[in-house]
Amino acid sequence: MSGFEFQVQGQRLHEMQQELRALEDSIRERAIRAGLVAFAAPVKRDAKVLAPTDRGDLAQAIGHRNINKRQRSRLGMTVGEVGILVGANRRINGRWQGRKGLWQEGGTEHMEANPFLAPALQKNQGGGTSRFYQGLSRYLDRQRKQGKIA
Repeated sequence: MSGFEFQVQGQRLHEMQQELRALEDSIRERAIRAGLVAFAAPVKRDAKVLAPTDRGDLAQAIGHRNINKRQRSRLGMTVGEVGILVGANRRINGRWQGRKGLWQEGGTEHMEANPFLAPALQKNQGGGTSRFYQGLSRYLDRQRKQGKIA
């Protein structure tokens, strides 16, 4: 024993601990999101090729969006779960393409289905785990190089 004891006290110690935990959660969520984006990249690429091309708007609209906290709670996701939405989720030439994508993917009472996302996902299922972990590790390596994490 060294005979030297100390105790850390402070007015904002608890607040600082919460901020550190929040930072850890933020980095974890961003790393997982980067992995999901890496997983989705070939799916998006193939979906753009398979999308109906009457004017090309639907293919241009295919991308991904992050699911925010409010949307996560509406979807029943728990705190800390991360997700992205892949599909026709952009506005092209002033028109939202999401409904058009749903109609093409699932069909309507007047139109047969012309799926493009489901086949793209099926085609790219193999190797998905490795793509996810590569994206996650690339993000963490970038953060280490920038000195944001040790």
